[in-house]
Amino acid sequence: MRVPLDCYRILGLTHLSGLEKVHQAHRDRLLSMPRREYSDAAIASRKRIIDKAYEVLIERDQPSVAATATLDEPVSDRPVAKLPPQIEADEKDFAGLLLILYELGESEKVLSLAKPYYDPEEAEHQSARISPHDPDLLLSVSLSFLDLGREYWKQGQYESAASSLEAAQEILLREGLFLSIRSEIQADLFRLRPYRILELLASPDNHTNEHLKGMSLLQEMLDARRGIDGSGNDYSSLGIDDFLRFIQQLRSYMTAIEQQTLFEEEARRPSSVATYLAVYSLIARGFSQRQPALIRRAKGLLVKLSAKQDIYLEKAVCALLLGQTEEASAAIDNSAEEDQIAFIRQNSEGAPDLLPGLCLYSERWLQEEVYPHFRDLMSQIVSLKDYFADEQVQAYLEELPNTGALSSDWTSPVSVDRLGISSPLDDAPSVKRDLETSVSSDPRLSTYTPETPNRFQRSSTPVLDRPSYIANGSAPNITRDLPKSRRSRNVPPVKNSGKNINESVKEVKRINQAPVHLSQPKRKFNLGRLVAVVVLAIALIGGSLWLVVWAFRSLSGASRTEAFVPLEKPIASLVEATKATNSSVAIAQPGPLDKETATKVIESWQLTKAKALGKTYEDNLLDEILAEPALSDWKGRAKDLKASNSYLQYQVKSSDVDQVTPDGDSKAKVVAKISETRNFFNNGELDRGASKEDSSYTVEYDLVKKDNRWLISEMLVF
Repeated sequence: MRVPLDCYRILGLTHLSGLEKVHQAHRDRLLSMPRREYSDAAIASRKRIIDKAYEVLIERDQPSVAATATLDEPVSDRPVAKLPPQIEADEKDFAGLLLILYELGESEKVLSLAKPYYDPEEAEHQSARISPHDPDLLLSVSLSFLDLGREYWKQGQYESAASSLEAAQEILLREGLFLSIRSEIQADLFRLRPYRILELLASPDNHTNEHLKGMSLLQEMLDARRGIDGSGNDYSSLGIDDFLRFIQQLRSYMTAIEQQTLFEEEARRPSSVATYLAVYSLIARGFSQRQPALIRRAKGLLVKLSAKQDIYLEKAVCALLLGQTEEASAAIDNSAEEDQIAFIRQNSEGAPDLLPGLCLYSERWLQEEVYPHFRDLMSQIVSLKDYFADEQVQAYLEELPNTGALSSDWTSPVSVDRLGISSPLDDAPSVKRDLETSVSSDPRLSTYTPETPNRFQRSSTPVLDRPSYIANGSAPNITRDLPKSRRSRNVPPVKNSGKNINESVKEVKRINQAPVHLSQPKRKFNLGRLVAVVVLAIALIGGSLWLVVWAFRSLSGASRTEAFVPLEKPIASLVEATKATNSSVAIAQPGPLDKETATKVIESWQLTKAKALGKTYEDNLLDEILAEPALSDWKGRAKDLKASNSYLQYQVKSSDVDQVTPDGDSKAKVVAKISETRNFFNNGELDRGASKEDSSYTVEYDLVKKDNRWLISEMLVF
């Protein structure tokens, strides 16, 4: 194999460069050394190619009588132009050739020349002396993929950039080479992830696979951050406020059902922001699909937010759509949003109540602040008249029980009689009659179109540029600000500091834990019911006594069978030895970290993790194996699990240390492959959707020695 090379190009010159510039370029090329990861053999090969190109150019520029044209020479015999001098590199200098091409920015040419050697499928058919496992070969290939990925990123081709970066990472992971470069690639992939999500979610409706991939990446990002307003680190460089705006920007690319599924799940972390966004999704779906049951669920979520947020207008809209007019009026009276209340009152002049103004406000709010945030609804027209005329909606409202008692913060529950639907057999319930009259008789509602002047217009300034506007040759700016108004952002007021968000989450948690007191109507005394209650009580007492006896016998029997121990101990029993294990492996030997000690540290960490995130939440064990910042991160995870009444159960299958890279005597990097089973329990029940029977991944651990103990300070999952 022989590859021709332009000598001027090798030295970084043009064909018009003189002899003096050739000398200077040669010296500069030899003084500028390549990346330190290249071997001495590759650097020597590079030097041979540079020297050879220099010699050819020097010889070519020497005066030569034979090559000089004379006046007597016919014009047709003179050369038209000089061809650029070239040299050929053979297999022994292949590593130097690829290195020079990479330095010259010829990434695609490097990949084209090297593919027959680094690609496993093509390498099988090669009989050349170049090994497909040669570190210098793979280094040039991976660096070329890295540069190509960054160029795609700059051009706004985010999925192409990710493919190049992942190809580079796969090559290095396969061979276990160049840990620092793998970390560099992984950092780029983390920073690229929000751009990829935006590009994938914005794909056309018929690109289902791309859209699903975008949703999957978004879920990974949320899990790494431990929620929309969580304290985890996804290494994207987006702060809490920027990430909130990023989520807001993504919403217009997701359907109502996608947002409902996503935000209802996120609300369980718990998260006040996700709860509020779930309310929007439920209202949008409930109204557009004529499912008042979803609006009722949204109303229940609003109760959880009412302690810290002024969301009474949203409550009023929900109550209106459920036919609970008196509750809607009470919610308006409690709201402190003066501009919106003034609008409602202004459009209710001459009416006995605020119903006409609330109907107009609700219709405009749905059209201008709710529907535009859903991919499948932004082109639809809102009509309260059509909603209340729907037979399915009418049937639900007629059968709706007394839900006023669910809203404990309102002064008094709205009774069935006050709503005017005392009997399902009533042909014309007053609530339906009132709403249909208000909607159909008010010309402001029946003639409303999206072109109506918008009093509640939101700003759509993005955090990341949209894909249709990003082919401008530079990476988008992700630090733009949105207006501060909650109304314009459609998100609850979130402070700039994580402390305030945590306080909001605590408040939501307190509401979740508080019992809901339902008012019960008085009942007449019933002798038959009393007899039944007495009989049931006797049966319960007898059953309890039997359970006590059974438990006593079981415990006695257990003490006699202690010798029968299963061959495979459950993870809970294995973790009991964590403290002892930590204390034994934490005593570091003098000098750099070796593989044996690293293996013990990683195994100890796996056991500690299972205990800290397990049913007993023993996060105090983390102090024995982790250092900052990993310590705070994992303690936060344990705290979040405990707050949501959830825990994880781990069963480690294997833990193999692949590489140990000491950095002096007190620091080291360790790469390990972990295989485990992870079960997620929520409220005592196994959540199979969040569990994994076979989870395998590669982790890069940063270890530090403190007080003669090796501790894990950071982790990076590949």
